[in-house]
Amino acid sequence: MLDLFGLNFLKVKQVVFENSFFFWKEFNKYIRDSVFNITFVLTTYLVLCFLFYVILEFKYSSSKGKYFDSVKRVLLVIAHPDDECMFFGPAIIKLQQCKDCDLHLLCISVGDYYKLGSVRKHELWNSCKILGIPEENITLCNDTNLPDDPSVRWRDDIVAEIILNQIETYKIDTVVTFDKGGVSKHPNHKSLFCAMAFLCLERKLPSYCKVYLLESVNLFRKYSFGLDGLLSFLLSSFVYPVNFKEHSIIKSAMRAHKSQLFWYRLIYINLSRYMYINTFKEMEVSEVMYDLEIDY
Repeated sequence: MLDLFGLNFLKVKQVVFENSFFFWKEFNKYIRDSVFNITFVLTTYLVLCFLFYVILEFKYSSSKGKYFDSVKRVLLVIAHPDDECMFFGPAIIKLQQCKDCDLHLLCISVGDYYKLGSVRKHELWNSCKILGIPEENITLCNDTNLPDDPSVRWRDDIVAEIILNQIETYKIDTVVTFDKGGVSKHPNHKSLFCAMAFLCLERKLPSYCKVYLLESVNLFRKYSFGLDGLLSFLLSSFVYPVNFKEHSIIKSAMRAHKSQLFWYRLIYINLSRYMYINTFKEMEVSEVMYDLEIDY
């Protein structure tokens, strides 16, 4: 009886060993195949992105993109000093190159969260000078109802009134600002979208004025630096890329914000796709209503 039990145990042990060996062999094969496939896909994409940027750099000295239609007077609306180069640098560079395009910048707050409002004001002026925006085209608001504070939601009607005043004063035909995600999900950034949505839904925008929203992307794309260019061209309606020389101008503008150059900002400057390329979508009433229903 003991011999029979011992024999059965050995058979079971052998079967388990053989099955375990087979499973381990198949698992290793699956891992190797998966790693190979992922490596192949990533390598192919990186090569295509590199070739794409080389073509932009050497064949097209101005880095051709998919631009807004016939813009004349553009208003860029940002929440804080440094937003202009952290997020909108490529679009600013390209719009400045457009013939007969007059670019205005409206900054809703002085960026006084750390009580550095006066310092950040001068940094904004220096940054805009590097980017080519004339001082007379810059409007910096200092409204106590609109503090630089991630815990404060700005009132849509107050922000909307400020923006509308700029549109009517300068006969703006194109407004550029953040989408509902605000790129970094900063509440102040998102408030600018809500203000434009308010103007759009209340039908207060002049009929000649179009609104374009900077597209927020996932974390992987956000920190893929110039490698997001190919995907951006495939997925977005309006694309503003820059070449390496133009990218260095944006970096110089960012360095003008000396009070904001923390270690994580230095990482952002080198890795963020927003330093290399901007993609936009046009604001549509139907989409605005849908977005607001989801968020609120």
